Amino acid sequence: MNGFKTEVKNFKQKWPEAKFVDLIFTDINATPRGKRIPIESIEKVEKGVYLPLSTISLSIEGNVVEEAGLGEALGEPDHICYPIPGTLTPTFNPEVAQIMLTMMDAKSEQPIALSPRTMLENLMSQIHSKGWYPVMAIELEFYLLDKQRDTEGGIQPPLNPVHHDREYRSDVYNVENLDDYSEFLHDLNDAAIKQGLNTSGALSESAPGQFEINFNHQQDVLNACDQVILAKRLIRQVAQAHDFDVTFMAKPFADEAGNGKHMHLSVVDQAGSNLFTDDQGEASSFYFQTLAAMLAMMPDSMALLCPNVNAYRRFSASMYTPTHANWGENHRGVALRIPMSDAHNRRIEHRIAGADVNPYILASVILAGVLASEHFSEQQCPPQLADNAVELPLRMPDALIKLASSELMSMYLPQTFISLYLACKQRELADFEKAVTPLEIDWMLHSA
Repeated sequence: MNGFKTEVKNFKQKWPEAKFVDLIFTDINATPRGKRIPIESIEKVEKGVYLPLSTISLSIEGNVVEEAGLGEALGEPDHICYPIPGTLTPTFNPEVAQIMLTMMDAKSEQPIALSPRTMLENLMSQIHSKGWYPVMAIELEFYLLDKQRDTEGGIQPPLNPVHHDREYRSDVYNVENLDDYSEFLHDLNDAAIKQGLNTSGALSESAPGQFEINFNHQQDVLNACDQVILAKRLIRQVAQAHDFDVTFMAKPFADEAGNGKHMHLSVVDQAGSNLFTDDQGEASSFYFQTLAAMLAMMPDSMALLCPNVNAYRRFSASMYTPTHANWGENHRGVALRIPMSDAHNRRIEHRIAGADVNPYILASVILAGVLASEHFSEQQCPPQLADNAVELPLRMPDALIKLASSELMSMYLPQTFISLYLACKQRELADFEKAVTPLEIDWMLHSA
């Protein structure tokens, strides 16, 4: 019996209630796309499932971005997709399972290079060929919301399930607050265990109704990113069951903290020794070279890390979000934070991206910095909290221009992918800028 058939057999034995399977392929925004089939048909998935190539280039609204050239221009071709081993898991609904798919190229010979997941997989192969093994851990923030809008039609924090009053004030790391949401958190944690998600628990974050779920460090970076996709789906399902809405928007509330997706990075050798630490237990040259490379690439990669207009609203010095390409030890206001740790656990926390970023793209940008470290010296790493740190582009149009002209990013990420990404995001920006907002009406209807 082959690996897939064994995986299916074991799943059916463990989860006999499952009647359907969701086949999941993620687009450029990491939104799950696909179809639902009866569980009886799951064995056929091994032979492949056809999806339109243009599924990669869907906008945040779910429309094909024709400027990307994968739709009408090609005749809307289908590409075959195969199941990703080890991703057949239950969902929060015991009657529905899920499995992730990877799309193949036009010849059905290898995963298509335009897919963010494939791009990350290829980067991992390059890094492993050097004897370097990245280890990553991810922090994901989100807001629970009331399903009811406020009197002006805006979103609002939830009613506390115990006290039944509106969450309205910041209460950082409040353990009692976790007790108030214990039923939601219990169901989330229980379902995460059933799905095999490598999480270490949830905590109350710095704003009303905001929470963070943490993933443990692991070397399988692809799997770590897969788990973020499944975890976001799970959080939505559990929130719905508890009569909450939920958002991973980078900045859902103007006056509250945004939702971040922070990645912690260390790199080990084949024996498991941390390459960011030298034989004397001090920070290694490789560590400073990696910092230098990641900082140099940061302005050009902002468009990849901040995929929409809302993502740029997160950035404010008063909200512990970076506005410059800088680094510092034990400091939450920098782009690259060095957490408190011993020599064995020395790592870099990348703090730019919001919770809305595609995790495969985020990991690819970070690992591109690891690869680029070879071309930087230890002396090129700026000092901590440098006064002359480069300012980051904090508007989407500026960030897209930086990416479009970047020679450094195109050295490590496929130019075909960058062109596809730019086409999708330039279309989304153009659509956004055509919209007339309620604020414009309030300000200008009679005063203009």
